[in-house]
Amino acid sequence: MAAFQGAATDDATINADLQKGSAYMEELLASDILVIGTPMYNFSIPTPLKAWIDRIAVVGKTFGYTATGPEGLLKGKKAFIASARGGVYSAGSPTAAFEHQESYLIGLLAFLGVVDVMVVRAEGLALGAQAKDAAIAQALADVAALSV
Repeated sequence: MAAFQGAATDDATINADLQKGSAYMEELLASDILVIGTPMYNFSIPTPLKAWIDRIAVVGKTFGYTATGPEGLLKGKKAFIASARGGVYSAGSPTAAFEHQESYLIGLLAFLGVVDVMVVRAEGLALGAQAKDAAIAQALADVAALSV
């Protein structure tokens, strides 16, 4: 933690890890558009995506605290979320209350200042070949209709 805050270290493993985290942050700050592709794992996001989020959700870099509360510092960026789900969890479905994937990402992005977010979703992929084909066809049509 001290090395992350700027303390000197001669540990090669820690230095390599800090370099990796710095590269993720630089890439994010330099981007105008974010594209996040993620399946739903156990009603949420996969561990590697959460690890990336932990690297880039950094006070003073991507958000800050003000007298009126937190403020996102990534204003003006646009995000696309490509979401895949085995079941159906969209609004109105009986399992919608279990959806903590897209809602988490949209909330996190808003916290970081990214409010222009488009979700392209393929869900019901584990409900048989016909449902899978229909979901993929709809997702591809949604992608084709996007304007960047």
